[in-house]
Amino acid sequence: MRRKKSLMSILVVAFVIFISGCSATVQRDSLKVDKALIGHWVNTAGTLDYYFSDTALIKVEKSGTKTDMTYKIVKTNDTDNTLTIQVNNPAGTVLEEDKKDIKFSADKKTMTETVNVLDVKISEVNFSYVNSMTKP
Repeated sequence: MRRKKSLMSILVVAFVIFISGCSATVQRDSLKVDKALIGHWVNTAGTLDYYFSDTALIKVEKSGTKTDMTYKIVKTNDTDNTLTIQVNNPAGTVLEEDKKDIKFSADKKTMTETVNVLDVKISEVNFSYVNSMTKP
């Protein structure tokens, strides 16, 4: 009898954990794009991690080099799941290549960062959401 109660308790706990995981996915889907950006993102090549908070961005390269920056949101479009940010690089200068257009997938688990200079695309990088951490 005791074993059955223990097994039932384990099953109930596992079910609650499973349901909690599902609800986190639903919550992420409903985030506005400015809030969906916040957290830990890794590029799909595995060479770069971003940690976004409300105004700060920490870039960590595969080599371990860490760069602390700030950013501001230039524009958002929740209907298209897009936003544009202006990154203030460590030198304190603002360059056109520091402006990044970001497009989220519908579930906001992936995003594509595009950088244009003089209306010419110079880079496009895909990222996957890892977790809500804002610092390495």
